[in-house]
Amino acid sequence: MTERWVAQSKELLKALTELASKKEEDRLEMVNTMMFVLNSMDRSLHGWRSWIQNLSLMSKFTEEELRQMREGLLQKAQEFINYDMQITEKHKDKIPSIVVVRKRSEEGPETGIYA
Repeated sequence: MTERWVAQSKELLKALTELASKKEEDRLEMVNTMMFVLNSMDRSLHGWRSWIQNLSLMSKFTEEELRQMREGLLQKAQEFINYDMQITEKHKDKIPSIVVVRKRSEEGPETGIYA
């Protein structure tokens, strides 16, 4: 299982490198590339989640190994969330606002979507 995971991960990295080296992409290709990137990240996150939720597996790691993994994950998460915030802030005028509509309650028409 582990060998297959690593082999698949190497193939993903190869594909990501090829996508990164593309100089000419139209808008749809760029969106498809971003979807591939996010799916690749999701695959990795799913793998991490399955490790972390398996306490029998996690008990095999030393405290130092766990500390190193924790630090690495914290760093990557902070980098990604910072990037996410920068892009969201930069393009907030393009992102539709979420409108929260309360359900109509038993109390009457002065609450809910008619309020």
